[in-house]
Amino acid sequence: MPEEIRHCRFQFLIPKNWNSRHKPVVLHFAGTGDHKYWRRRVFLANPLLEQNKVASIIIENPFYGLRKPKNQERSNLIYVRDLFVMGGCLVTEGAVLLQWCEKNGFGPFILTGLSMGGHMASLTATVWPKPVGLVPCLSWSTAATVFTRGVLSKAVDWQNLEKDYYSDSNYRDLKEHLKWLHAEENKERKRKKISSFIPESNIDYNTLTNFNYNDPKKRIKMEIVEFMHVLMDECTHLVNYDVPVDTSLINVVAAKDDAYVLRDGVNSIESIWPGSRVDYVERGHVSAFVLSLDTFRNTIVDTMNKMIEKHYSFN
Repeated sequence: MPEEIRHCRFQFLIPKNWNSRHKPVVLHFAGTGDHKYWRRRVFLANPLLEQNKVASIIIENPFYGLRKPKNQERSNLIYVRDLFVMGGCLVTEGAVLLQWCEKNGFGPFILTGLSMGGHMASLTATVWPKPVGLVPCLSWSTAATVFTRGVLSKAVDWQNLEKDYYSDSNYRDLKEHLKWLHAEENKERKRKKISSFIPESNIDYNTLTNFNYNDPKKRIKMEIVEFMHVLMDECTHLVNYDVPVDTSLINVVAAKDDAYVLRDGVNSIESIWPGSRVDYVERGHVSAFVLSLDTFRNTIVDTMNKMIEKHYSFN
């Protein structure tokens, strides 16, 4: 783990006066490329503070801002493993911050984030042993499709991955083991299978991925894409994690025309977390980032009020 990411950094915005005896807190996780705090503070945390008297904790992502390793350029993670390290750190840090807030009399809590931040919020919700509100915006059940079929697949250095993959037979062994493991787990899961690996899946990765390069010599080999897919599913698919304590407090906001976070061919949130709700905005991924902020904030507030009524009204 790089030295720069070892210490969690965050901002805590607290209202001078609360609307009630409750002290609600929203934890905001960063989306891809969202360095430091200002974007989430200005567009989400400040309005929640001023209009609803809701506190916010804005966590700086590992590998971003002041936590960015010196040899890393912008948001470009150097290794695939850095993404998994980032996720592990954020889940741990989120749980620690929730515990710290609870000990200091804050609550209830809502976890939220846009795009990658929404997925990190979802993963954090799976480790918290009490009811927690969850509003993932512009994210879904797995990150596998983001990097193998979505727009961001064009940003992956497939040639370098291919070189590493074929340089060590352990990678091929790992891929085959993960495929076998997912197949065996699917037998046990019954209704909660990882969709990517069931026989009914008819996704044609050749047409969905190889369009990245017109030069046939640069085309991505399907074996490399498959390795990336099974690895991402193993580490990020929500099926592999515990179900949050109260799924009725989960309200996903997704973009109908999302070309970054693809939903076809993978499990829906409702199938993994029965009782959860999914709302859609009539936009794409990027336009929703800019034009659906009111919807995101309103969903956070609605989820907060629902949680107070359901779990805090007796306090």
